[in-house]
Amino acid sequence: MFTTKKQFAVIASVIGIVLLFGVVAVNQRYKGLEKELISVEAQLEEEIELEKSHRSDSHIKDRKEFLDFIHKQCKKYGKLTVGPGEAKRPRKMIVAKNWREHKLVYASNPKTGSSSFKRWFNKMQGDPRPYDQIKHVHQMGKYGKVQSLFDAAKEKLGRNATLMEAMEPMFKVTVVRNPITKLLSGYRDKIQRLSKTGIRPPMLKFNPNLNINSTDAEKYAAFVEAVVNGKLRNHHFTPQWNKMKICDFPYDMILQTETTNDDIHIVGEHTNNTGLDFPGSRTDVGQDHGMSTLQRTEGYYKLIGPELMKKFYQHFLWDFVLMGYSKLDNPNFPYLDFDQDIEKEFGELIATNVDIVTEEPGTQPTIDPTVKI
Repeated sequence: MFTTKKQFAVIASVIGIVLLFGVVAVNQRYKGLEKELISVEAQLEEEIELEKSHRSDSHIKDRKEFLDFIHKQCKKYGKLTVGPGEAKRPRKMIVAKNWREHKLVYASNPKTGSSSFKRWFNKMQGDPRPYDQIKHVHQMGKYGKVQSLFDAAKEKLGRNATLMEAMEPMFKVTVVRNPITKLLSGYRDKIQRLSKTGIRPPMLKFNPNLNINSTDAEKYAAFVEAVVNGKLRNHHFTPQWNKMKICDFPYDMILQTETTNDDIHIVGEHTNNTGLDFPGSRTDVGQDHGMSTLQRTEGYYKLIGPELMKKFYQHFLWDFVLMGYSKLDNPNFPYLDFDQDIEKEFGELIATNVDIVTEEPGTQPTIDPTVKI
């Protein structure tokens, strides 16, 4: 086959060189893949640690601990306005039609998962449909009459009952939420989803250059400015502490949106509802493109500077101070943080506290129609 030994040697050398380069290339590729694998593993470990730090079960507060904290703060800052045996009624209290079987009173706080809670009520009342087929849950006619609790107490007492007396046999709950994510949820639900532009007229007073092509962060910064300056009012955007009467109503449990899925079983145990699963959030059921409001927070708040953020904390001051919610730069955000130094974080705002825009239960301010841009 080879005419000379010289030709054979040359060809053998070429083959050897090719094989050598092949081995080197494979070895280099292997090392590259090894580095990529190490990098991916490190990234996964980092993401797992981050996820652990944000898992709700590491931030769950005992229900008595939370109530005790609120009561202490209400007294300390002079927000308790009722005497012994007295109470003030929070907004939109709901009972099931079969409330004698499920002794639950729920005070509905917007943008805290109230739609899920009301779907749960429909199931309590015997609705056999899957949760995603239960619609129009905010229509109060779907539920029992709170007046029936007063009527039952009157029959028992032989006289008109007070709010405290009517509520006494019931397990009374509401849900609260960090104002930072709550307001963002309100903007996305009541402005961004309901308009083509994501803009309302009052927002243009603070940024006249807003248009349909403006970024979400630009629009949201103008929205926050309008809200904290009292130019854009809606019951979805107002502080929670007053309208939900957290200082003046005898709640048995105040849940947090951030940990509702972990705590809801306690409500079920006290109200004969242990056999009913609680419906998931919009993200849980495949809406919002798989992204929760919490995951969107950084992007929407990135254009809100220190001065506007200070106004934000002033506007929602008592939601933070009375309930112990964490600021945006707190490592525990968005959860409760009872260990934070309230005076250090909010002392200046407390000292210079001005009137905060709130609403009385039952009122539902409206917002202007969408700007056509």
